[in-house]
Amino acid sequence: VGDDLVDLSMMKRVGFPVAVADAVDEVREAAVYVTKARGGHGAVREVAELILKTQGKWDKILSKI
Repeated sequence: VGDDLVDLSMMKRVGFPVAVADAVDEVREAAVYVTKARGGHGAVREVAELILKTQGKWDKILSKI
């Protein structure tokens, strides 16, 4: 999950590059997914939920709460 130019090299190496909503333009353009939430306002939680739902694990986790 990136937001600034320093994150671009990392984003090129990972399988699922993500940018937060308030990231600089270059980082958002390099991302496969851009969060709806801004950095520090739930963006990482949003990504975690997206991954767990995609993997089909979300409902199982909710059932244990």
